[in-house]
Amino acid sequence: MKNRTGQILLIAFVLTLAAYLVMFAAFFSQFPISASPLLQFLILYFHAIPMLLIQLLLFRLSKPWWWKLLPFLPMLVVGLAFLRIAEWHILGWILVLWWCAAPAAGCVLAWAAYGLCRLYQKGDIRNAH
Repeated sequence: MKNRTGQILLIAFVLTLAAYLVMFAAFFSQFPISASPLLQFLILYFHAIPMLLIQLLLFRLSKPWWWKLLPFLPMLVVGLAFLRIAEWHILGWILVLWWCAAPAAGCVLAWAAYGLCRLYQKGDIRNAH
């Protein structure tokens, strides 16, 4: 890691990803699924936080531009596998898009934060009147 911020981002990413995986395992460990509304909410939306953190870390550390697209690869692989299992039915598409909305929003938020930080560093935001 280049500095302390990178280490903090990495640790926060690992901790939030571990928390999400534990919640995910707890959610799907019982059939029929009888999870609380809070756990249902967290399963659908909490994974935006690890995606935001890994995206910010990649912006700080990666040199090739295409590495910044790396967080989308797991979503793509899992989404395509699910759609294949669901035989490409419209309900499968809706579920995949709903499940991928939170991590995609986390990535977009990271892009926006990184872009604003770059503008601030260049002085474009400070000097705007």
